[in-house]
Amino acid sequence: MSRILIAVLNWGMGHASRSLPLIEGAIDLGWEVDIASTGDAMVWLKSRLKGNPKVKFFVKPGATMTYSRYFTMLTIASQTPKLIKSIYDERKWTLEHVEKRSISKIFSDNCYGVHHPDVPTVLMTHLLRFPVSSFFSPFAQIVIQKLVGRFDEVWVPDNPKGDSSISGVLSSKTIHHNTKFIGILSRLKPSQSNSTTPLVGMVSGPEPHRTTMENALRKWMELRGERGLIIAGKPGGGKSVVNNITTLYDPSDEEISDALCGSEILICRSGYTTLLDLASLGKRAILIPTPGQKEQEILCEGWAEKFGFAKCTQKELENMRVPEISGIAPKSNGNHAAINELAAWLKN
Repeated sequence: MSRILIAVLNWGMGHASRSLPLIEGAIDLGWEVDIASTGDAMVWLKSRLKGNPKVKFFVKPGATMTYSRYFTMLTIASQTPKLIKSIYDERKWTLEHVEKRSISKIFSDNCYGVHHPDVPTVLMTHLLRFPVSSFFSPFAQIVIQKLVGRFDEVWVPDNPKGDSSISGVLSSKTIHHNTKFIGILSRLKPSQSNSTTPLVGMVSGPEPHRTTMENALRKWMELRGERGLIIAGKPGGGKSVVNNITTLYDPSDEEISDALCGSEILICRSGYTTLLDLASLGKRAILIPTPGQKEQEILCEGWAEKFGFAKCTQKELENMRVPEISGIAPKSNGNHAAINELAAWLKN
């Protein structure tokens, strides 16, 4: 039986959740799957694939990023040497793993060191243009092109460029001659429930901003006095109900879909995977970028301009200055294009 190595970046939960449909697709196509990741991403994937005999999990090298409440971009930039070392360590680990486990294909979600010269390899990323200042942009593009050049293909989880494209300027560059836009990719499916919730907030991102957003959402819901639901994005935390606010720390995909689809007012981050989920479900939301994360700020501005989505900053949320919800979600065909692309690649 053929075996594929799927490597998933542990940088928030987004890479793990968007990779899940492709992992399940490979399993359905008869492949054995080695999943390589670390931290919360690994914990989350294990919880979703628990007991599947075709899946094995492996801890790979990977940098553990730290963040601060202020100067987020500077904090991330200061850790560049650690990121470079992690890519080197990934390369060494991958060479050994391929030999030990007889790997036939490699799929990497933003793990730039997980490739092999003798194994067909795909890199999935939506960052064809790095979100850095114009001064550093030329250098950043040279670096990314060199890293990406070691892969056979690049897959972008987005609709082809046009009215329904969601990545905007982040995918406006060409970094690989074999780049494919594989459509919207999400593990969430439209809800069949008819229940509604006036206020829903979906929390994500690194600490301390995750907790800051959760606390601000709770205060905002208490101030409005309406029934609220917070999806807190903290595996293993369970559920709590205080007054009119329910908090789900580790909900199932069905519970998340029901909450998002049934929301009257939805507030969430403008992280790329969250936007994929909104497109998949056809939901509008008020977008709040994680402070200091240039990528989320660019996406937030792009969706406000292109799709009419309301936006506000985390500080404005903390100060209870939340705008009215607005906008129309982009069109999506679910995971069909991505699964078809996967099936064609695995057959070759």
